Amino acid sequence: MERRKLWATAGALSIAAFSTTVGLGVSFGLFGITEPESPVGHLDTRRSATEVRVAPTPSTTVAPAAPPAADD
Repeated sequence: MERRKLWATAGALSIAAFSTTVGLGVSFGLFGITEPESPVGHLDTRRSATEVRVAPTPSTTVAPAAPPAADD
């Protein structure tokens, strides 16, 4: 039983180490699938930021309609 537990722990650790290695490799572009000239993450400091302002719309209140007159 102890041997089975050790194998399970070793397997879990090796899977975690492998997935960490693959994740770091992808993040740093070690596999050649990342585009080096990608605009993502490169901010252009020469361009000014555009500010958009939206004017708030006035709230309207509508009075409830009067109930219809009862015909007796």
